[in-house]
Amino acid sequence: MSGDWNWRSLNLGALAAFAVGSVGCGLGATVDLDGFSRAWLCAYLFWLGLPLCGVTLVLVHDLTGGNWMASARPALNAAIATMPLAALAGIPAFVRLHALYHWVDPGRQLDNAFYLNSAAFYLRYAIDVALWCLIAAFALWTPRGAATPIAPARSWISAIGLIALALSASFASIDWILSLEPAFWSSIFPMIVAAGWFNAGLALVVLAMAAAGVERRHMADLAAILLGTTIFWAYVEFMQFLIIWEENLKTEIQWYLPRFAGIWLPTAFVGLALGFVVPFFVFVTTAGKHSRAAVAAVCAAILASRVADQWWLVLPEFSPGGPFWLDVAAMLALGGLMLLLFFAGLRARWSAAATATLARRHG
Repeated sequence: MSGDWNWRSLNLGALAAFAVGSVGCGLGATVDLDGFSRAWLCAYLFWLGLPLCGVTLVLVHDLTGGNWMASARPALNAAIATMPLAALAGIPAFVRLHALYHWVDPGRQLDNAFYLNSAAFYLRYAIDVALWCLIAAFALWTPRGAATPIAPARSWISAIGLIALALSASFASIDWILSLEPAFWSSIFPMIVAAGWFNAGLALVVLAMAAAGVERRHMADLAAILLGTTIFWAYVEFMQFLIIWEENLKTEIQWYLPRFAGIWLPTAFVGLALGFVVPFFVFVTTAGKHSRAAVAAVCAAILASRVADQWWLVLPEFSPGGPFWLDVAAMLALGGLMLLLFFAGLRARWSAAATATLARRHG
């Protein structure tokens, strides 16, 4: 599989994205340091989905099995290997909490100040980083076969890891996004964010698999999983909106008002179209899931929708916002680094898989 890729071009593209994005971030930080913190938060939230998805699918496979892992394992392991970079990438944004969160203001009185304070925020972030890297190390280094899950005697560790991952990701979504508007609360919000993270990471993994020419049946299996989580994301997103619309409470509708004003309303519709409508009508057909071109196009649409969704979740809280080119620059800078690491992992693991396959054939 690795021979089908022009690794030099891919690495040069990722390096160019990192260079252009870094220059843009440098200029943006000079002009608008607060705007840089907000743009970097969006980029961080988007790219974090890659390793979180990889870890989740490997642990799920430990409990359920499935032949699709034979093709997905190299790409998922490459995604998991980006966890240390992805987890620590929040530091440039969180180093200036006052640029992001109103509750940092010492003069602001909050009922939940015991939870929303700088010391507790940084402690939870450190716990998330340590926990996610530990779970990623378990998912990456514990012996598993190409298509076989972990040994049954250790599967309980995978189950505990999934629970810990779900709980920590839920609290992270509350800390990093929901607390942008501390008066707003939604019990379904962590599911929305988690589904978005999973969809973004899985879309990139499946895109790599489709471009590499893996077995169509395995690609179709992953496309079906992607479709299921896409439907789930649309469902929980709609349910939150419906409940808040019906209740019509001042403390809740204030979260939606800026997100349905100005450029953000068409942004929401673009995200819905690319992130749900297109995947649904393509992947609901057998032919769509088995076509590499169709799968690649849908994955690219989902990735675009998830970028728009992160901007839609974060940036409307700040008016006036920073320059749009700074938001793009942050995505490119962090994305370039993440893709360089992801491509390196893909190349190494696909080469090792190809070597093992040849050895078995000639053995």
